[in-house]
Amino acid sequence: MNFNFKTKVMFVSKKFELLFDDIVNVMPNVIFYGIILTYCITAALNVYFLPIPYYLSVPASIMLQFGRFAIVFINFLNPTGKVSKVPEYVALGAMIVAILELLFSLEQDFQDAEFWSMFLFIGTIICFGYFLEINFIKKGIDAYGLNKTKRTRTRKAKEKGQTIQLNKAIS
Repeated sequence: MNFNFKTKVMFVSKKFELLFDDIVNVMPNVIFYGIILTYCITAALNVYFLPIPYYLSVPASIMLQFGRFAIVFINFLNPTGKVSKVPEYVALGAMIVAILELLFSLEQDFQDAEFWSMFLFIGTIICFGYFLEINFIKKGIDAYGLNKTKRTRTRKAKEKGQTIQLNKAIS
């Protein structure tokens, strides 16, 4: 069943209807803060696994995640109303880089089953953050009405007969 804000759903139970309305109203905030939390987790993992001093890795990780946040959510700040595909590619690129960084970082500290356990667990957190981002972007674009195509008026082509008659009248 497809639930959107334009569809009126007739619930049998009033309590379930109220619960559903509460969930629908709160869900965008939950997803947004979930995305921010995955950014924080990714930044913390960067700091932990990067083999550079903390005074360099902390600001670098924070700026990297802030840059990701700014680019991913730029469509909502864009006054032109046009949708860019760049945020989706940036989010995908950031996820791939984070997964590769995790892979190489875990290789030096863990082996065999420990390695795969850590890699799959942390990799899942990173991937779910990406999926949250992409879903939030698409739903946000729908909510802002940025995906609507504008209808353009087209002029009818002039017939040759009219042009010839106008030229004769002018000369």
